[in-house]
Amino acid sequence: MSDIFTLKFEYKGHPHILEVHTAHQQYKTVYKVDIEEHEITYEPDEEGYVRAVSSKPLHDHLHAVDVELLHRVAELIIEHIQ
Repeated sequence: MSDIFTLKFEYKGHPHILEVHTAHQQYKTVYKVDIEEHEITYEPDEEGYVRAVSSKPLHDHLHAVDVELLHRVAELIIEHIQ
């Protein structure tokens, strides 16, 4: 089963609208998001937060991803699911 929700926020003066695809797996729920041309999967960690995992090594992309933006999206996902 897959659900979708939207995150709307401003980051460093720029508006962002991200579609988050929720995927329920056997033992966990993951959240897939496209951020700055990178497919990022957020998965639960041991502390109850979510960690970002890229589908490809970030150094293989032409554009670097803003790590602070990844953290902000993780915070927003946690806020949404709580």
